Amino acid sequence: MFYSGNTFCPSGATDIAALESLWRFIKLKIITCATSHSNMGTITIAFVLLVLAIVIARFSKRSRYPLPPGPKPWPIIGNALDMPLDRPWETYAKWCKQYDSDLVFVEIPMQPNIIVGSFKVCVELFDKRSQIYSDRIPPAVVDMMGGDSMFSIMRYGSSWRAHRRMFHQHFHAAVVQNYRPIQLQQTRALLSWLLDAPENTRKRIRQFVTSIVFSITYGKQIAGMEDEYVTLAEVSIEGMSRACVPGAYFVNLLPVLKHIPSWVPGTAARKLVDHYRPYVFEARNKPYDELKDAFIKGVAPPSVATSLIEEVRAKYGETEEEGPNDIIAKNVAAIAYGAGADTTSSSSLSFLLAMAMFPEVQKKAQAELDRVLGPERLPTFEDVDEIPYIQAVVMETLRWMPVTPFGIPHAVMEDDQYEGYHIPKGTQLIPNVWAMLRNPVDYPNPDQFMPERFIGKDGNINPDVLNPASIAFGFGRRACPGKHLAMSTLKIYAASVLYAFDISAGVDADGNAVALTNEQVGALISMPNTVPCGLKPRSEAIERLIRVGVQDSETK
Repeated sequence: MFYSGNTFCPSGATDIAALESLWRFIKLKIITCATSHSNMGTITIAFVLLVLAIVIARFSKRSRYPLPPGPKPWPIIGNALDMPLDRPWETYAKWCKQYDSDLVFVEIPMQPNIIVGSFKVCVELFDKRSQIYSDRIPPAVVDMMGGDSMFSIMRYGSSWRAHRRMFHQHFHAAVVQNYRPIQLQQTRALLSWLLDAPENTRKRIRQFVTSIVFSITYGKQIAGMEDEYVTLAEVSIEGMSRACVPGAYFVNLLPVLKHIPSWVPGTAARKLVDHYRPYVFEARNKPYDELKDAFIKGVAPPSVATSLIEEVRAKYGETEEEGPNDIIAKNVAAIAYGAGADTTSSSSLSFLLAMAMFPEVQKKAQAELDRVLGPERLPTFEDVDEIPYIQAVVMETLRWMPVTPFGIPHAVMEDDQYEGYHIPKGTQLIPNVWAMLRNPVDYPNPDQFMPERFIGKDGNINPDVLNPASIAFGFGRRACPGKHLAMSTLKIYAASVLYAFDISAGVDADGNAVALTNEQVGALISMPNTVPCGLKPRSEAIERLIRVGVQDSETK
C-alpha cells in the first residue's frame, strides 16, 4: 500500500502485522539510542530510525474510504509546520471553509488529527457514538509534567470512570445548590472590592472565583491572590494549557522523543516541563495533604475534599484499596479547584467586557433587575431564576467569547466511517468550539453581543435556539462535569455586578481611556486581552447596600 495525499491506497503487498511488529522494534531502538549518553552518531541513528518509523506508520493504515480533505502534507513531517500556534481556532475555521467540509484531516507524524467544524457532527460522533469517541490521547508534555492525573485528559477506561463518578457525586445539579451560601458570600465581597478599587478589576475577579472554588473544595478562605495555594494552581494550570496546544511541541507529535535527554539542542518541551512540573505536583498534593492531616486530628473544615477523605476511609479504610482511592480523591479535588477557577474567571471577565462594549445590553439588563428588585436589596439566586434576560446575558457570554475556543480532542478507539470518510483508529478529533458558536445559521450576526437571540416571544428562554452551554462545556461522556457550579456562579455574579455598577472602559494608570477589544489570548484556556475597569456604583443607596451586604455575609 502507499500514501497519496489524503487517501490511503492498498497495494496488496503490505503485511500489516509485520509492519506493526517492526514499528515496535524501531521504537525500542529509538529509546535505546536516545537515552544512551553517546556521541551525535547515536542520535543520528535514532533520527533515521524515527523517520523510518513515520513512513511505516503511514503505510500501515488503509481503508476503502478516503480521509477527509485537508491541507497537503509535506513528506515525512506531514502538516506539522501548518499547525497554528496563535489563535488556532481561526485557522481551523478557515480550513473548514476552504475545503467546504465539517471534517478537515491534518496529517501529523504518528498522530492523525481531524478538525470538527460543526455542532451537528460533534453530536453525531461524540454523543451518538460516544462508546468509541470518548478516549483521550494525553499530550506527552502533560505526562512529563505530571498532569496525567487530570481526569479531563485521562484515557477512557476504568480509572477515568472512577474519577468522574467521584467528581459527579459532589458537583451534580442538585448538590451544587448546597454551595449557594458560599457563592453569595463571595459575590458580596467582590462588590465591595470593586467599589473600593475598580482599577484592580481583573485581579479581584480572579480572587472572587478562586475563593469560591477553593472554599467549596478545601474549606479554606483565600485572603488574597498572593496566597500560596492560588499561585500554585495558577501556574500549574498555565503549564497544562500551554502543553495541550496541538502542534506546539514535537514531543506531543512523537511521544518517543520524551526519551531524548535535555542536553540535546531543541528540546523546548523539556524546559517547559522543568519549569512547571514542581507546581503541578504541589498544587495537587499540598492542600489535600494538609487537609488530610487536619481530618486525622478532627479539625478539618467542611468541604468536598473533607467528604472525599471521609468516604474513602469509611469504605476502604485499612485495606489495599484505600491508597488508590485516596489518590483518586486527591486528583478529583485538584481538578475541581484548578480547572474550575481558571475557566469561570475567564467567563466572568468576558462578561464585563461585553457590558462595556455593548452598553445598550447593560442598560436593558439593569432595567430588568430594577423591576424585580427595587432599590432596597441586592440580588439573590431566587431573583436570577425569575429574570430570563439575565440568564440570556450569561448564555450570550459563553457564546460570544468561549473559554476553550477549541475543545480538548476526543480520540476514536476503533476505525470508523462518517459521511463516506474514513476515520482511522487513534485519530484525535478537535472540536472547533469557537467556530460553532459563531455559526450564523444558529446565531445570526455572531460578532454582536445579543442576549435577545435566546428570548422567545413569551419573554422566556427560547428552547428552539441552540444553547451555547451545549457546545461550550464539551460533548458526550467527556462533557465538563463542573458546568452546573460554573453556571450558578456566573448567574449570581452577573446579576449582582449589573445591579451594583455602571460598567465602562475606564482609564489606565496614565489616565488614558482603555481601548477595549474582543481579542482572546491564551492557549487551551483563553482570556480576554482587555478588561474594563470603569465600575461606578449606580447610586449612593446601592453603595450603602454593598457595605451592609458584605458585613451581613461575613457575620453568617
